Amino acid sequence: MPRLTDNVIMKYFQPVLLFAGTWIFVIFLLSLRLSNLLESSVNDAITFFLMVFACFTAGYLVGFLPKKKIKIGVSVVDLSLKLKNRYFLFIKIWVFLTIIEIIVSGGVPLVWLLLKNGKTYFDFGIQSVHGLLNALGMMLCVLSFYLFKKYKDKKYLYYMLFLIFWYVIVISRQVIIVMLMEITFIFFIMAKNKLSLIKTVAIYGFIVIFLFGIVGDMRSGADAFYELAQPSDNWPNWLPSGFLWVYVYLTTPINNLIFNFQFEVRELSYLFPNTLSLLLPSFIRDIVFGQQDTVSGNLVTPAFNVSSAFMSSYMDMGKYGLGIFAFVIGLISNLTWWATGSKRFFFRAITFQCIILSIFYNHFFYLPVAFQYVWFILFFMNYKKI
Repeated sequence: MPRLTDNVIMKYFQPVLLFAGTWIFVIFLLSLRLSNLLESSVNDAITFFLMVFACFTAGYLVGFLPKKKIKIGVSVVDLSLKLKNRYFLFIKIWVFLTIIEIIVSGGVPLVWLLLKNGKTYFDFGIQSVHGLLNALGMMLCVLSFYLFKKYKDKKYLYYMLFLIFWYVIVISRQVIIVMLMEITFIFFIMAKNKLSLIKTVAIYGFIVIFLFGIVGDMRSGADAFYELAQPSDNWPNWLPSGFLWVYVYLTTPINNLIFNFQFEVRELSYLFPNTLSLLLPSFIRDIVFGQQDTVSGNLVTPAFNVSSAFMSSYMDMGKYGLGIFAFVIGLISNLTWWATGSKRFFFRAITFQCIILSIFYNHFFYLPVAFQYVWFILFFMNYKKI
């Protein structure tokens, strides 16, 4: 077995293996049966994985067919005067449109929460524009972090921190998670000693979960959460509840997905309305699919209502939908991972988090996430190729 070096790590740091590793890890956790909520069959979960992994891999390999030559290296972005001016232009566009949204919405969600006036995050923003603006904010946050790491200029760090703080103000947890995942990817790729970084992150991650559990137990007691999470006899009671919280949130999405396989999908929706509903702006979605509600499937318990990226495609086309969806995201992963030009570096960050977070959500077809690809294309338009 080759020694685990940075070169070896990067050799295996590819979409197919990221997809496989993520889902195998989650199925392994499911097999431990540390919560009584997890009643779905592990054999069904393995069968599901083998099918979608085969389709994902097929889509990924098909993506190589039109390519004459693949350049392995990851491109680096030099901050020319042209690119620097473009960066600040995009910042100004985001600030201007955000101010318009605040005026139109009559405030911001954090203030509404403190005032308890009944308005929520869903009342903030301009319809059909808000998702595109969120994508721009995420793109600028990730780009700011890259520029800070490359040039050690703190003003880019301040822009990044401000953007993260802004999405705390508008209480957009999903946007924050996506930004942090993409920043993590860039931090990892730019790290000089990746193996050391992995060890450090693992140690600090363990400590954070441990402290999170202790603080949570001190504030509200572990009994309420244990009642909700229903730990089984296999659960080590000496662990703080933070570990149970992480375990349950990682395993309940696939638990919900496999649970739904026992319900037959009677009407096949060939236009995939559930899968594509969040990719299109609302006014286009209403034209294409009509004003119909999406179907989210059944839940094992309402307290844990996430069912992975594959739930919507299953509700559209049953198990055929799972295969088609897996093939398509495999193809998308190839086209974005091996894109030409400086945008490749950032495309990979987006695709990385889409694959990892597929155990929770379908970010491949979620407009605020997917439109980052478009913003990066616009940002690097007419810029030099690699």
